[in-house]
Amino acid sequence: MKAVMPSLKVFHILDLDRTLLNTSKLAHSLKQIVVQDDQELAGAIDAEIKEHFDNKTSFFIFEYIASKVGDLKFHTYIGELHKTLPKEALFLPGALERIAFAKSQPGWALGIMTYGSRRDQMIKLKLLGLHHEHLLITNTAEKGEIIATWLQPDGRFKLPIEFGGHIVDTVTLDDDKRVAFKGLPKGAYGQWISSAALGGTTDLQYFNENIRIVANLEGSVGYLKTKL
Repeated sequence: MKAVMPSLKVFHILDLDRTLLNTSKLAHSLKQIVVQDDQELAGAIDAEIKEHFDNKTSFFIFEYIASKVGDLKFHTYIGELHKTLPKEALFLPGALERIAFAKSQPGWALGIMTYGSRRDQMIKLKLLGLHHEHLLITNTAEKGEIIATWLQPDGRFKLPIEFGGHIVDTVTLDDDKRVAFKGLPKGAYGQWISSAALGGTTDLQYFNENIRIVANLEGSVGYLKTKL
């Protein structure tokens, strides 16, 4: 007898950096800890951040620091972060409300899809207290194309094992990068968290009628309440 996969109504997929997590505040707080111990390293971190920002590439700050100071001192820095930075201070406005909304209805569930170093991302999730949530770490920022591979002939989605392997009626995706929505199928709802929503934008590459530009996560909740 063929096993029947469990089903859900909606699976909410949230990005981590600059969507749920105030990544800039985290980096600043970490540098403040490092500079008290090693000013040269703090300067090198600043230079790396600037270079990656200019080149529009990802900087894995925890991996970088660990490679420079070794695991013992690295864990000392992380311990200081846990002591001095409450998790509430690391969430971006509306993040806790967005997470609560994703779990607010029967048949709804939440997963975090993030691009980056597993070590870096797990540290961030532990700082936020989200390390027990479903997690999928990708090797590409084009998350819509990943989601498109889950689409079934009946229009539903089969989630990967990292997200529980369920069959779901629809998925949602919140992300701060426009490219994350490349290839997102029309059966899914996308919310691009961007300041472009405040002044309007003509840059609608990758967009369809189910993708909305919103200024913040509160805007995402408001939009999805009209769709789900």
